[in-house]
Amino acid sequence: MRSRLPRIIWTLVLSSSVLCLAKVEPWTDLQGNAFKGEPSEVFGPLAIFRTSSGGSRKLPWRALSPADCVRFIEAVSKKPTRAEDWTKATGDLTSDLIGRLKQRQDGKLIKAQLSGRPEPLLLVAFYVDNSEGKSWDLLGKSSAPFQELAQKYPGQIEGIQLGLNHSKEEHQNMALTMNVPWLLVDFTEQAKVQLLKDYSPAKGEFSLEVLSRNGVPVLSASNPTETEMQKVFADLGLLLELQKPTNTRTWADRAYYLTALQPVLHRNDAAGPVLVGDPLVPQGLRERKIFRLEARIEVGADGKATQVTIKDDASISAPVAAALADALKKAAVFVPAVDHGKLVAGTYDYLLEIPR
Repeated sequence: MRSRLPRIIWTLVLSSSVLCLAKVEPWTDLQGNAFKGEPSEVFGPLAIFRTSSGGSRKLPWRALSPADCVRFIEAVSKKPTRAEDWTKATGDLTSDLIGRLKQRQDGKLIKAQLSGRPEPLLLVAFYVDNSEGKSWDLLGKSSAPFQELAQKYPGQIEGIQLGLNHSKEEHQNMALTMNVPWLLVDFTEQAKVQLLKDYSPAKGEFSLEVLSRNGVPVLSASNPTETEMQKVFADLGLLLELQKPTNTRTWADRAYYLTALQPVLHRNDAAGPVLVGDPLVPQGLRERKIFRLEARIEVGADGKATQVTIKDDASISAPVAAALADALKKAAVFVPAVDHGKLVAGTYDYLLEIPR
């Protein structure tokens, strides 16, 4: 049976029309570190918690027991998923920002057009004060790295600027003078967005916060120097890179989490192995004039490939077929098959088609 990772499983696991109240509970990772937190969201190979102190904790899935992986997913599955259009956003923060944002256009600030934009995965919040010179530096030195990430990861991030201890005119002037590439929270609406108020710095200070769509702080820097600003954007880039299913560094944690989940999802039925990580690079195959590859892969109950049989194809020589089979056997990452809640050996029908 052939089963590839993303859509069907993520839809099963993460979608629900029911929004429940946040629940802070005690958790303990496999190193024995205890904390209290609310499961907030799945972030690729990471579980993100909102802690009882209002901060966050990011844990790789392998830091949690299989039972706690399931417990985490059962909690977040009661929350709506990220929306394709920001006007239909469901995140605690992103939904609260609808109708409260402005954007630059022709040297003026107008109501931000959110229709057609995906709900951001992460929001970069710039807390600035007109009277603090280094606030201006924060805006000037953040523009280039922010735009670079926004272009590299389209639709994943958005910036929002907030004003501290200054007038409406000063609030608008900062954004227009600095030609900021992000959005501006309407001055008269700022106080109404509690999740943003919660992270406002003290008077005379400024800050850079990276918040999830649910308003959970995942990165931050208070009164940052240029070096500290650069580190925030570098760390943000690393986080966004973890979202890519092709990132080999994430495969082990994704497989661990799904291996814990599959027996729960399939208590009363069966499902074949799931391919989490494919080591074959399409460009390399294209260079060899291979545009279609079929294989039958036997996967053990431990998720390891035990045998790979490449389907005969005139475009694939025997030595190349052997090399491809070896690569799939050694490096492909699977979640094992499951039969009525029990992990079992199974067969995966591999198919890779490469556009010419």
